[in-house]
Amino acid sequence: MTLSVTGVSIPDREVGMRALGAVRRVPLAVSGALRRFAQDPARGRAALERAIPGVGRTPPDDPAALVDRAIARDRYADACAALAMVPTSSTERASCDIAVDVLAGRLGNAARCQPQDARGRRAVRAARRQLAVLGQPIVGGPAPESRPGVPRAGGLALLHVVTNSLPLTQAGSTIRTQRVARAQRDLGWDARVVTRLGYPVTHGDLRSPDPQVVDGVPYHRLLPLVMPADEQLRGAYAAHLGRLVDELRPDVLHAASDHVNAAVALEVGRARGLPVAYEARTFFEDTWLARHGGEDARDTDTYALLRDRHTEALLAADVVTTLGSGMRDAIISRGVPAERVFVAPNAVPMDFLEPRDITATREQLGISDALWVGSVATVNDDEGLDTLIDAAALLRGDGLDVRVLIVGDGPGLAALRRQAEQNGVPLLAPGRVPVAEVRQWYDALDVFALPRRDTAVNRAVTALKPLEAQARGIPVVGSDLPAVAEVLAPGSLFVAPGDAGALAEALRSLGDPVRRGEAGERARAWVEATRTWPSVMGAYRAAYSFLGALTG
Repeated sequence: MTLSVTGVSIPDREVGMRALGAVRRVPLAVSGALRRFAQDPARGRAALERAIPGVGRTPPDDPAALVDRAIARDRYADACAALAMVPTSSTERASCDIAVDVLAGRLGNAARCQPQDARGRRAVRAARRQLAVLGQPIVGGPAPESRPGVPRAGGLALLHVVTNSLPLTQAGSTIRTQRVARAQRDLGWDARVVTRLGYPVTHGDLRSPDPQVVDGVPYHRLLPLVMPADEQLRGAYAAHLGRLVDELRPDVLHAASDHVNAAVALEVGRARGLPVAYEARTFFEDTWLARHGGEDARDTDTYALLRDRHTEALLAADVVTTLGSGMRDAIISRGVPAERVFVAPNAVPMDFLEPRDITATREQLGISDALWVGSVATVNDDEGLDTLIDAAALLRGDGLDVRVLIVGDGPGLAALRRQAEQNGVPLLAPGRVPVAEVRQWYDALDVFALPRRDTAVNRAVTALKPLEAQARGIPVVGSDLPAVAEVLAPGSLFVAPGDAGALAEALRSLGDPVRRGEAGERARAWVEATRTWPSVMGAYRAAYSFLGALTG
């Protein structure tokens, strides 16, 4: 007998094994949840809401509770707004100030406080815990002058060390991991992936197999019996990864952002004489900065410690891969020798270049005929999508039937919906959709918008989604930032970040179907020539050859 789940027949024996595996993982899931609740009940509830849809409750009316809720969701602006509503005379104000200090990265200030209430004591413990964890240096020191691998002419064995993965976590980084590993396997390399300690059980998935195969790519899991404390996590992570490395015997460990994955891969690699590559997909410290006060937070403890740890990881890795030339320059400026840094840009699968039928797609999705502009993104403030809403409102005021499509979810989506309603802009926002269904939403667009704000991370870190849009023959209008320019075809339109009027004019110029079609075809041709995964594999060949792990 078999059981059919989402169209896939699973033998009874396998169903039983998965059920037994899920039972064995309960202590890990429970210990992780209990630790979150013990450290901060609000963070524990937030984690539960993320893991189990529908568990969420109505936001509290009490300003101090609103502060707790915003902090639990890592929403700095919301926390500051809620803090302003807590009366300065309130007995809760001092502890709320400490908690917001921790979120803002002012860890030293918070760690020195001696509050008398539970909220304040939790915040102080969190500050001291973060100082201890972020203060752990990267193991191994600078990269040696040479790190010879075992030369292979073909069947290279690779283990990518990452934070999370498909199918549970849909993000630009997890999509890149899948596509890189898939393209490497297409070359005949044994590319495998391992995720961080506890994942995906600590994110609510107790049943996924280990390894879990996604489109031919094996994903290995590191699952302890119980989740260790934060201060012990890196050591446990290294121990579990070491055992997997001893079993798989890869030729190269290739860790990807953030620095924790790099630190653990370096510890395991150095102990076994394995070369370690590190892929800087973002500057995590700048991502943190953009969402915790911007430039005002650059002098905080959290930013300084994140930057120090990331710099140590870059210096210690035997070779560094990254996404763009601007990122490469920034890495070299931190002291990494130029010959150790290779650019492996974002790219698209070959099937993204297939022709699209915009009319049929809109009929399938039930979308009316209009000038549809929009984006596929994690909806954060630094994406600048509020500027797109304002630009659409200007165009509609001039009589153009412009409508906005935003595919994705994130903390900024609710505000975006309110802004669109207030400005009379029709907004279609289906939320996060499965990776396999994203392409049809691209195909419904006339113009893809990338109106990113001018932040340190947006100036340096390149995006994947505009490449996918251009591969579908959709022209992109983007902010005039170096990292945006790297992923747009020559002749694309650029506007000043935050300038709704300039964005409106650029979109208006693409209202002409002929001009729009010509721009889209140029974009598709550029992606086909320079940004497909087979072409990008040359960068990985060069990086692994530099390590001495690949010949020919």
